[in-house]
Amino acid sequence: MWKVRLPDVGDINDQLDTALTLKNGDKVYDLSAAERAGIHSLYAEYDQRLGEPDTALLPLALAGCADALHGAYNQVQKGQRLASLRSRLLSAVMECPLCGSGDATTLDHHLPKDDYRALAINPRNLVPSCQPCNRAKGTLAALAGQGMIHAYFQEIPSVTFLKANVTYADGSLKVAFSIDPAGLSPALADRLTFQLERIRLTERHPGAINIFIFSQKVALRLFRDKPGERNLLRQFLLDGADTLDEDFGLNHWRAALFRGLAACDAFLDDPWTYLDKPPPAMNPA
Repeated sequence: MWKVRLPDVGDINDQLDTALTLKNGDKVYDLSAAERAGIHSLYAEYDQRLGEPDTALLPLALAGCADALHGAYNQVQKGQRLASLRSRLLSAVMECPLCGSGDATTLDHHLPKDDYRALAINPRNLVPSCQPCNRAKGTLAALAGQGMIHAYFQEIPSVTFLKANVTYADGSLKVAFSIDPAGLSPALADRLTFQLERIRLTERHPGAINIFIFSQKVALRLFRDKPGERNLLRQFLLDGADTLDEDFGLNHWRAALFRGLAACDAFLDDPWTYLDKPPPAMNPA
């Protein structure tokens, strides 16, 4: 969640040739040597600027081929000429890096392809995401240092900043996610908070939260009616959060949830009123 390993950009010339040449060999657009070199330079500039929007990424020298490159994104779809690029990028992640739960089935243009047309098939501008997160980001304007973080390039300190604030009463569990700004620069804290709110993590995750907690039910029951049950449950949740940090990286919502539950006295006092029922989303009508 939040970050994805930077993908290999691959063979740029081969990608351009595949995108701009029909299967019968006809050219959709015949790049000049200068345009081809300009695309290489543009991709390098994109990396240098860590994917942040800048007029330097809108070179006038590529104005003639920008529309062709923009249109070439259609070839990244399933069954099209650049489908292998799509497959390579999507297969590199286990889940959507924005929400940490949805299946990454789409590619999001970090810099909007309608604005940065010559970057439409740049692999490092294509971030795997689930459909809800892709729609949530939508046509968000690209502003330097603002908006969604870049999952490939954003530097994030090794601190725990994602918090799950748990309230529990009468077997009903509510969770609200937030960003703890301690250890973060104000700009990064604002950006992470914006992203959290933009993808509506709190509103979208009740179902995933219930499924995840109930998947731990067998393990939690091992502590039921044991001496020191409350402390055993708390330690299990904290140890589980540490393991999730190791497996998924810091600040995954599942680890935040475990820590939130461990800090919720009401849940530790009586988790069974919640766990002894079917998961809320599965309650019979």
